[in-house]
Amino acid sequence: MVFEPGTLLASGRDADIFEYGATRVLRRSRNARSMKREARTMEFVHAHGYPIPRVDDVSPDGTELILERIAGVNMIDALGTTPWKAKRFGRVLADLHTQLHDLTAPEWVLPASIGAGTQLLHMDLHPLNVMMSTHGPIVIDWANAVRGDPNTDVALTWTLISAGEVPTTGVKGKLVGQIRARLIRGFIGAFDHDAIERHVNAVVEWKSKDPNMSDSEVASMRDFARSVQRK
Repeated sequence: MVFEPGTLLASGRDADIFEYGATRVLRRSRNARSMKREARTMEFVHAHGYPIPRVDDVSPDGTELILERIAGVNMIDALGTTPWKAKRFGRVLADLHTQLHDLTAPEWVLPASIGAGTQLLHMDLHPLNVMMSTHGPIVIDWANAVRGDPNTDVALTWTLISAGEVPTTGVKGKLVGQIRARLIRGFIGAFDHDAIERHVNAVVEWKSKDPNMSDSEVASMRDFARSVQRK
């Protein structure tokens, strides 16, 4: 069975999203990666009431998923039109972590490469993977989901939103920097700051090995880890 996609809607680091009728989308791996385990994880969290797109079908080889189509924009794009909500969005992001980490991962979910624990982790839960829909925030892209220590998940998100590249000069750079600072305060303020700091070095070393990360992104993460150590 081969799903016939419609118009290309978006492209991520390793998959493309196409229209698939009026209410669904097709997610297709670009490197023939099976997403069967990812789909199974999504079905588990959806069954427990966590806000994600519903999985409607999976191709036999697992390289294509048919998902519920979410109307809305990601959190970063939403901040572009409502920057005064940055701190509130940070708290929304924190709440999504807390809700997820309340779930004990099934045994078939792979253990995290760093840290030890039994809770379900997303390991990519940053603003670009949160859709702000009319029904509330929806978390997408579950390729990295594992079981482990929630502090690891939080530390990774803190690193990604702190080290992301933004303009550093002029009025635009100043405004973007202020918006990001408020987003981070809203997010990290919901957690034990000291406990999260202890996991930053490990998540940076782990994420630096991701082939989808650019050299500049890796350098920014390492700079962030050093700044945390100096505090």
